[in-house]
Amino acid sequence: MNPPAKSSKLVNRAYNFAYKVGFSPWDLGPPMPELVDLIEGPDALRPGRALDLGCGAGSKSVYLAQHGWSVTGVDIAEEALKQARRKAADNGVDIEFVQCDLVDIPPDALRGRYDFLLDFGCSHSLRDEAKPRYAEGIARFAEPGATLYLYAFTKGPLSVRPEEIDTGFAPFWELVSATPGSIRRTPDAGPMWYRMIRRS
Repeated sequence: MNPPAKSSKLVNRAYNFAYKVGFSPWDLGPPMPELVDLIEGPDALRPGRALDLGCGAGSKSVYLAQHGWSVTGVDIAEEALKQARRKAADNGVDIEFVQCDLVDIPPDALRGRYDFLLDFGCSHSLRDEAKPRYAEGIARFAEPGATLYLYAFTKGPLSVRPEEIDTGFAPFWELVSATPGSIRRTPDAGPMWYRMIRRS
């Protein structure tokens, strides 16, 4: 049996350093239109328990909490979580923040199950061999029928390609839609929003 595919200590140190020096371009700006539509649009999800995977400095956790969700944010980098806790306090919202490796989630790290899981660029930073383990691990904390909304690039070294959804995620998550991201930059990394439902 292969050993568990864990995020490395190097990754942890790199993200901690990035947040300490203020270099976190993935964590800037308002929520993207696709997320706003899912949370506030005419067919918005009904608020429940949300899990923000790789929450970083907590911008999206705060956004969800401001729109009625009970939110838990998870990240590997303690420096990011320190900033997230300050941001939640500054915005007057109550959010639980947990530090752990999302490729190898301890059984007691999270309490209960969640109705909505948001992955904004978390899984596309994982090694290819770690993605199926990640998909299975987060599924353990999802209610049957829960929504996973996953934003990832599809080109380059940081990516989640459609075929990975069809293989690594498919045993646990049913793909509902794959929509190209409306915000694109040069060079175009092929941003995609994957919407999936937890299989029963």
